[in-house]
Amino acid sequence: MACPLTLAMVIRQLRSFFFGWLEKRMNPQTTQVSLEVGKEAKGILTIKKKIQRTSGSDRQEERDRLSEFPDCVLLHILEFMNTTDAVRTCILSKRWKDLWKGLTSFSFMHFYFRNVDNFNRFVEGVLCYRDHSISLLNLHFRAYSSTACKLLDMIIRYALLFNVQQLTIESGFNFRNMPKNFVPLMFSCPTLITLKLCTTFPLELPKSLLLPALKTLHLVNMIFTASDNDCAEPFSNCNLLNTLVLQYCSLHNDVKVLHISNSNLSSLEMDDTLRFTNPDSFQRKIVLSTPNLSSLTIGDSFSYHQVSSTCNLSFLEEANVDTPSNIDYCDIKSLLQLLINVKILTLSARTLKIILNDLSNLATMRTQPPCFVRLESLEVKMNPYAQMSVMEVNKVVEFLLQNSPQTRVAIINC
Repeated sequence: MACPLTLAMVIRQLRSFFFGWLEKRMNPQTTQVSLEVGKEAKGILTIKKKIQRTSGSDRQEERDRLSEFPDCVLLHILEFMNTTDAVRTCILSKRWKDLWKGLTSFSFMHFYFRNVDNFNRFVEGVLCYRDHSISLLNLHFRAYSSTACKLLDMIIRYALLFNVQQLTIESGFNFRNMPKNFVPLMFSCPTLITLKLCTTFPLELPKSLLLPALKTLHLVNMIFTASDNDCAEPFSNCNLLNTLVLQYCSLHNDVKVLHISNSNLSSLEMDDTLRFTNPDSFQRKIVLSTPNLSSLTIGDSFSYHQVSSTCNLSFLEEANVDTPSNIDYCDIKSLLQLLINVKILTLSARTLKIILNDLSNLATMRTQPPCFVRLESLEVKMNPYAQMSVMEVNKVVEFLLQNSPQTRVAIINC
C-alpha cells in the first residue's frame, strides 16, 4: 500500500523540481569532454567536445512543467524562499517576470547585501513595484545599521497601510533616532495578529498597547512604563492575546510592579525579566491576573523580585521553572505555591540544587512543600554541570512530592 503524500513531501518535490529546472534553464547545453588516443597522432592525447542532443521525446519530458502550475501554487513556493531570491525569479522568463509582485510575505535581511545602500534600494524597490491591490500579511525586517532608521519608519507605515497581520522586527540601532510617533503608531495597529520586536538598545513602550487583534506577542529588551500608582499594566487592552513572551525586559525607574493582566492569555514565558532591577533600591514585583493561563515558563533571573497571582491558575497544564543560584528555598516555595494546580511540572537542576542545599536546615525540613493536587508528571532537567547524584535528586523529589498524589517522575539529560 503506497504511503499518502503529505504537504511536506509535496513541497520537497516541488523545491527539487524547481532548482533542477532552474539549473537546466541557466545551462541549456551540456558539454561532454572526452579524452581519446589519436590513431594517427601516435599516442598523443586529443580532446573532442561532444554536444549532447536531445530527441523530440526527451524535449517533451524536459518541458517547463513548473511554469504550467497556476499562480497560486507558484506563489506558495515563493513564500518559502527569502525575498531576495523570490524577486530574482523575475529574470527566468516572461511567465515569472511579474509573479513575485503578488507575494503577501516579505523578509528583508541586511546580511544578503554588501552594503546598506544596496539593501535600502532593494527594499524601496520591492515595496514600490509590488501589487498594491494585495494586502501585506507578513513582514520580517532585520537590520543593525543606524542608517536603517528612516527605512524602518517607511516600512512600518507601509505595512500598516496595507493591513499587515504578522510583523517581526530585529534591529540593532537606537530607537531614539526614530520619529516620536513611531512607537505609538506601531503599537496601535488594528490588524496586527502576531508581533515580535527584538532590539539591541532598550525600547520604551507606551503605557498601554492598543492592539485589538493581537494574539501572539514576543518582546525582547523592552522597558515598561507606569500607567497608574507606580504600576505598569501594558497588556490589559489586548483582548485576544493568547501567547506572551518577555525576554530581557525591564521596568522604568519609577515602576515597582509589572501587572500582567489579561483574561484571555493562555501561554506566558518570562526569561530574564526585570533583569535591570536594582536590589539596593526597592523590590520589584510581577503580579499575574491571568485566570485562563495554561502554560507558564519562568527563566533564570527573578532573584530580585517576586512573582504572585491574583487568581489560583486553576487551568494550568504545564509549568517550567529555572531559578538562579542566588535565592533560597523560601523563594522557590512561594513560586511553587502558584503552581499547585499544574499537571506537568518541569524543574531545572539548579532549582533542585538550591532545595537540596536547604534540606540540611531543620526549619526547611519542618516546612511542608506545596500540595500539587493535579500533578501527573514531574520532569527534572539535568545537565553535566549539575553535580548532583541520582540519590540526591531522589531525595529532593521525595521531599517535593510528599503531599502530592502519585506522580510520574522523569529525569531528562540536557
